Amino acid sequence: MSKTASEQTFEIVFEPEGKVVQASKGATILEIARSAGIPIEGPCGGDGTCGKCRVFAVGGLSEYSDAEKKHLSVEDRAQGIRLACQARVRSDVTVEVPRTTQLIAQRILESGAGREVALDPDTKAYPLALSKPTLEDQRTDFERIKQALPLDGELRGRLSLLRTLPRILRGNDFEITAVCSDDELIHVHDGRAVSPVYGIAFDIGTTTVVGYLIDLTTGEQIGVSASMNPQVVYGDDVIARLSFVIEDEGGLQKLHRAIIAALNEITETLAGQAHITPEDIYEMAIVGNTCMHHLFLNIDPSQLAPSPFVPVLSEAIWVHAEELNLSAYPQAHVHILPNISGYVGADIVGGILASGIFDTEDNVVLVDIGTNGEIVFSAKGKMVACATAAGPAFEGARISCGMRGAPGAIDQVVFGDDVEYTTIGNARPRGLCGSGLLDVVAEMVRVGVVDSSGRLVDPDDSDLSAPDRIRTRIRAGENGNDFLLVPAAEGEDGNALYITAKDVRELQLAKSAIRSGIDILMAEMGVSASELSCVLLAGAFGNYLRKESASAIGLLPPISVEKIHSIGNAAGEGAKLALISQTERKRAAVLAREIQYIELSTRMDFMEKFTDNMFF
Repeated sequence: MSKTASEQTFEIVFEPEGKVVQASKGATILEIARSAGIPIEGPCGGDGTCGKCRVFAVGGLSEYSDAEKKHLSVEDRAQGIRLACQARVRSDVTVEVPRTTQLIAQRILESGAGREVALDPDTKAYPLALSKPTLEDQRTDFERIKQALPLDGELRGRLSLLRTLPRILRGNDFEITAVCSDDELIHVHDGRAVSPVYGIAFDIGTTTVVGYLIDLTTGEQIGVSASMNPQVVYGDDVIARLSFVIEDEGGLQKLHRAIIAALNEITETLAGQAHITPEDIYEMAIVGNTCMHHLFLNIDPSQLAPSPFVPVLSEAIWVHAEELNLSAYPQAHVHILPNISGYVGADIVGGILASGIFDTEDNVVLVDIGTNGEIVFSAKGKMVACATAAGPAFEGARISCGMRGAPGAIDQVVFGDDVEYTTIGNARPRGLCGSGLLDVVAEMVRVGVVDSSGRLVDPDDSDLSAPDRIRTRIRAGENGNDFLLVPAAEGEDGNALYITAKDVRELQLAKSAIRSGIDILMAEMGVSASELSCVLLAGAFGNYLRKESASAIGLLPPISVEKIHSIGNAAGEGAKLALISQTERKRAAVLAREIQYIELSTRMDFMEKFTDNMFF
């Protein structure tokens, strides 16, 4: 063989698809799967810390790594189970990806609570009947259009558009429709027939992407389309994406291309549903957290990882669609809403717009609960914000049987005489998503299976008030007691699901981070829990969790559940407001500048509250 050892390629077969690809020696199964478009769960981004990327693999592979020995039992290894992120190719390999490891699209939240605002989009179409040039009227073509438009500012036009004016004006007897965005003439088309002007508002989430097609002449929502964020194959959370950018030489480009492709696919879907073309879309508004914002713009977000967590850009900006290779009219204006800080992004600014908390004298907390908890507190006409590292427990990661909110995920749990649960899609249980984790731990605390410190008690503990069927589910585990949530006979592929002592501790860390962030902002504003008017929960997790469970474990301040409201995809609703209203977009820029950001990492009182809030 003429190739050197480092250039050797081998045949990798992925089952059950039967897909055959060539891979270089030393590549991991996860890297090969990503390149081949085969989605495999990898919440940790390939660090070997989550143990979720289990596959059956036969052939020439590296020895088991320390991470594999930690996550895989002797029995697992005897069956040929490997972690895809750790096993490296040495020769031809056949890989079977079990259903439990396949990356399945999760339930996506598309709607949310919004506000009614006056329609005033940036982009408008103007039918014009222009006077023809004469010896007495020798105005330029561009000046003729400019003076006919009801605009206050100085009109601009790009060279590519100016080149088309002679043909279009004279070919249509000087009867045209001019499309303007702000003070830029972006398109001139034939005739004076008024055609709709379309825009799309995008919410770019770490896990999901949602697009809303809006008729900018009426403000009507024409359609909505959503997909998984394709970047999830490089890691479930922001930290994993940042690590990928830092560690992979082409990481930034890969993540940028992935999100642009996702937006273009949604655009084409929405255009097809509305029987228009992507070139009929003249404006876009974008929200997302600060990392997603940078990746969308192809800006290196690496400095968000180390202290002091400084972004390249926080201000609102706009670009032309062609600058980012977006499917839309090339000169369409793409507005990216501002961020507040490195970890409080434009998605929260969108949530503030949608909820209207900037315009109230009430004491209101807005919380977007996820791997990174973003919190805004509005009180006495002032707003403060913070971000807190909750960790991925609410997303189902770092939980022994955890998974994203996809079919087969247990999403609700209630204890009666025994354990009762529901699953997404009514499928056989294959794991536990965040809302289900919240429920089961709240119920375990309620009946005494978990004590106030987070310890799983022994089944014969004198303080345990649980029914016998609940009591018998407590089993001795490797590191303390475990709780049998789903017996093997009920689980998908005959797998039992347990809640371990470590799982409970992960939830404690996550809930304490969120609660402590809220407590700090309340203290900063001099407001007690009894003075809170309401708590607004934004985002998918906030929409699907049971308020009673959130209160029971101390995730939220001690207030009546009637004061806790889920407002759905508020970020997406805010993006829509910014799309249809110049006033709202300008308001977003002002709010982002005026909100006081509180950095928690340097505050001793945060650590004190964090320790206190670990208890149930």
